[in-house]
Amino acid sequence: MDALIMAGGKGTRLEENVEKPILDICGKPMIDYVIESLLNSEIEKIYVAVSNHTPKTKQYLEKKYSSDQNYNQKINIICTSGSDYVDDLNECIEFFREPFLILSSDIPTIKTKVINSIIKEYLIVNNSCNRIESFCVVTKQDDYVGTPSIDMGGYIPLGINILTPKYGEQTEILHVVKDIIVNVNTLSDKKLVETLINKVVE
Repeated sequence: MDALIMAGGKGTRLEENVEKPILDICGKPMIDYVIESLLNSEIEKIYVAVSNHTPKTKQYLEKKYSSDQNYNQKINIICTSGSDYVDDLNECIEFFREPFLILSSDIPTIKTKVINSIIKEYLIVNNSCNRIESFCVVTKQDDYVGTPSIDMGGYIPLGINILTPKYGEQTEILHVVKDIIVNVNTLSDKKLVETLINKVVE
């Protein structure tokens, strides 16, 4: 399975003069945490969607990954229009032939074992349900520790999905996880994930 990291949004709620994907989290750009977890997972190829809203992110990725032979065969950059999340996603679908994993670039606490478990669960459910179109990873509202952007009837989407490469609305199944995955939407979220990451390091 391949993966797509969405890194072309405006990130207006963060209130810092920096592109969200390259926001410094404990000494390194936030998107690196997501990429590193994917590189160590069962994912085969990684695509990163950038836009005119994130030119410095594109420049950073090209310098660190595209020019390095260890990464340039596995990490690919897609330039989208940056009009909105759905349109940007639709512009990326042509790069995929099989179901693919989507992650937002603002979840630095995502772990490799969680990625692998999501893929494993998807394959199990997909085989028993005659092909899932959309597999949406959520946590219960009571278990979420950050600033939620959307409440889906008591569940908080975590910016992680597995989609079928087709256009239009897809039939969705929710997959609930208990792992601590925080979307960095605000400065308080940033402080929270830095605390969580530092605890792991200690």
